Amino acid sequence: MGLRALRIASVVSLVGVPALAQERTPTNDDPPEATVRARARAREVHRRELSAAEMQRMPGTRGDALLAVQNLPGVGRPAFGLGAFILRASDPEDSLVTLESQPFGLPFHFYGLATTLATDLIERIEVLPGNFSARWGRAAGGVVNVTLRSPARDRVHVTADVDLVDAGAYASVPIGRRSALAVGVRRSYVDAWLGLANLGGSFSRLPRYWDYQAVYDADPTAADNVRVIVSGSDDALGFSLDAPDANDPNLRGSSGSAVSFHGAQARWRHRWGAGTQHSLSLAASTQDADVTAGSTIRYLTSTRQLSLRDELELRLGRHARLFAGIDAVLGETDATLAAPPLSPSGITDPTGATGLARYQGTRGFFNPAAHAEVELDDDRRWRALLGVRVDHFSRSDRVTVDPRVSGLFRAHPRLGLRGAIGSYSTLPRGYAVIPGFGNPDLGPERWWHGTAGLQIDVIPGALELTADVFAKWGDATAAPSSRTIVRDGQMVPERFASTGSARVLGAEWWLRLRPGRLPLYGWLSYTYQRAERRDAAGLAWHPSTWDQPHLLSFILGVALPRGWEVGARVRWSSGLPEPVVTGALVDSDHDVALTWVDPQRTGRLPDTWQLDLRAAKRFRWGPLRMQFIAEVLNTTNQANAESRLYAWDRRRSAYITGLPILPSVGLRAEY
Repeated sequence: MGLRALRIASVVSLVGVPALAQERTPTNDDPPEATVRARARAREVHRRELSAAEMQRMPGTRGDALLAVQNLPGVGRPAFGLGAFILRASDPEDSLVTLESQPFGLPFHFYGLATTLATDLIERIEVLPGNFSARWGRAAGGVVNVTLRSPARDRVHVTADVDLVDAGAYASVPIGRRSALAVGVRRSYVDAWLGLANLGGSFSRLPRYWDYQAVYDADPTAADNVRVIVSGSDDALGFSLDAPDANDPNLRGSSGSAVSFHGAQARWRHRWGAGTQHSLSLAASTQDADVTAGSTIRYLTSTRQLSLRDELELRLGRHARLFAGIDAVLGETDATLAAPPLSPSGITDPTGATGLARYQGTRGFFNPAAHAEVELDDDRRWRALLGVRVDHFSRSDRVTVDPRVSGLFRAHPRLGLRGAIGSYSTLPRGYAVIPGFGNPDLGPERWWHGTAGLQIDVIPGALELTADVFAKWGDATAAPSSRTIVRDGQMVPERFASTGSARVLGAEWWLRLRPGRLPLYGWLSYTYQRAERRDAAGLAWHPSTWDQPHLLSFILGVALPRGWEVGARVRWSSGLPEPVVTGALVDSDHDVALTWVDPQRTGRLPDTWQLDLRAAKRFRWGPLRMQFIAEVLNTTNQANAESRLYAWDRRRSAYITGLPILPSVGLRAEY
């Protein structure tokens, strides 16, 4: 999309704000309303976890689970309107988002303003910002894994919430004594009130989104558990650009987007005895996107994917466990693309229809892998995890072997020292490997992660501190190339080559106040990091696209008498890098331009900061538990610069700002 189209889409998306943070719903930790089941100890040493209760009451997230993750240390602030996880300054495409360990293709609605999973269905979210175990692969950034709660089996539970923008409902129904079904749905109605107010004149398709989820959970025997999950989402938006775009005069006419995801997965887990467990899961999904900008630019893609995960956990003795498994991803992508090629300057120049790069075709993939790990421990005083992962990438016909080691030593019951080092392999994605736009022959990138730190229980069960230093360095990374090569018997631009290098150095601090023992909750997190890249050995290092040196989040909430609760969030982050424009060569007769940038230095957008406030009141109304929530986002109306929009001749520019002050109210009912 052109920049003006993105700006219009983002402004329109502002009205697509989901329900505000909500009262905690019954969980498996709430007797007697839910069945209590033991959770296996997580083997990840460097992991962070958020519970449903924390996510729903967090100020500034509107009760949205995945948006709460963006407040954790090591998680960058994406530009407003971009739904992504920037884990330790890695490209978002280099990180995995999974639903119960299976790939989850579309976690966000409307450019990141809402997530496509109902928070009521979520039990917890695990965030692995780096040095994750051999269980996870095809990623060099991090992992965000969402686990859904088991539906309550004691009685019917129903929850509904509504605000000015969307409405959602959740219900769980027991089916006999050994199984239950939970269903969640949500639909925005911005399109309805825009139409009633006659404000949709510039829209060819009024903005709307909807999503659904269903979870069936059953215990056929005391040793077996079966879970089936179905989920989907659909977003649509269309508008007209009657006047030419300020950045590109060729962008005019109809623009818009239609994005959808539908998936299903099934998992069978069997316990063979004490310490031995087998898990098998299958998943299938389709994801479609149709994005247009003006009359010439179009991104039409359709991806169909199957994935398999088969894992075994075996107790080898009192102090040792073995984890082994296989996982594979199989699928194909149909694409029809007409868009400007990637600009080496970092700024997309105006171009006519004859200057567009084009691609149409179907590309298949089959990426199997095997992994094995041994965990050694001494009655939890120390723990070590030694693993290896082997991946085969069909596109490049390459096999990678990645060893990984992590460990935790408890010098004191309240003090733990931890460290890890490991290798990670991933394929370049997106434009970099699409014929006509990039180089389809790029091989895997090899990354190394290293982390060392400590964790302190300042007040056991209430206040904890973690501090880590980390480093990531990558070899054979995809980098822009100006060479011309022979491909399929023709001389073509290479565009990208595996000649790059990358490095990230940083430190994270997280002081966390857990809810429960005190009437307070919240945390203070700070990250300092520097992420750099270079296009080839011997060339100068420059900041990567996702380099944000400073990330700070402060969250504090307090539970008051008579069902009241108030909270606040302050978030500050460095601005993202941007090119320094020094001039342009303009052909006004053909509406094309060539932008010049300073190759010796990189600029940066201004720092961003935001204050969000939240208040909630719980009360009873007959058999219903009710909650009224009021929230004010960006309370000071700070005009945060998200990107820069240039005039077509590059003589003038202006910042595109993000979320203005946005008050909202919501009502929630539970039975």
